[in-house]
Amino acid sequence: MAVQDNAPVLNAPAAVRWLVSITVVAHLVRVLAPEKIDTTILEVFGFMPVRFGLEGANGIGLEGLLVMTIGHMFLHADWMHLVLNMAFLLAFGSAVGRRMGAIQFLILYLLCGIAAAFFWTWLYPPQIALLLGASGAISGMVGAAARVSIWPPRSGSALPFWRRSTVITFVVIWLILNIAFGVFPVMLSDAYGGIAWEAHLGGFIAGFLLIGLFDGRGRIEVVAPPFRFL
Repeated sequence: MAVQDNAPVLNAPAAVRWLVSITVVAHLVRVLAPEKIDTTILEVFGFMPVRFGLEGANGIGLEGLLVMTIGHMFLHADWMHLVLNMAFLLAFGSAVGRRMGAIQFLILYLLCGIAAAFFWTWLYPPQIALLLGASGAISGMVGAAARVSIWPPRSGSALPFWRRSTVITFVVIWLILNIAFGVFPVMLSDAYGGIAWEAHLGGFIAGFLLIGLFDGRGRIEVVAPPFRFL
C-alpha cells in the first residue's frame, strides 16, 4: 500500500510560524498606534516606486530602498487581507518550508516578495502608489509548490500534495483569478486600492524558477521519498 508522506498544515515549520507571528504583530502595532505613527510606518515601510527618486520625487538611499522592499511584506491593509495571506502562507509556505532549512526558506520567501514588488514596478513605472502585503512572497510559495509537484527539481523528493492534478487545478484557477482581477479591478478592492495581481504573478514566477536552488538545502536529513510502502 502506498501512502503519501505529507505533514499536516498546522504542523508548520518554525520559519513559517515566525513569519506569521511577526506579520500579525506588525499589523497589531499599526492597529493600536495613533494615526500619525501609522502613517509614518506606511511611508517608511510601504513599497512606493515613486520613492526611487525618479521624476523629481524625493529619493531614498540604499538603506531606505532595502527597508521598504522587505518591510512592505509585513504590512497589510486590513484584517481580512492579513487573515487570507496568513492562511495561504501556512498552507503553501509549510509545504515548501518542509523541503529546506529555515534560513533557506526565509531567503526564498524574501526573494519572491522582492521579485514581486519589482515586477509590479516594471509593469507600472514609478508612480504614486502603495504596495502592501505578503501576497507576492506567498505567491512565490504557490509557484514553488507547483514546480515541485509538477516537475520536482530533485529526483525522488517528496511531493507537497497528494496528487499533481490537485495543484495543477489550483494553479490554473489561481492564475485565472489574478488575471480577472487585472481585467476587472472593481471585483475586489480595499481602502488602499485594488489587488496588485501583477505582484502576485511576479512572485509566482520567481518561486517557480528559484525553488530548484533551494529544494532540499539546509536540511539535516534528506528530503523524504514521495512514498513509503507498508
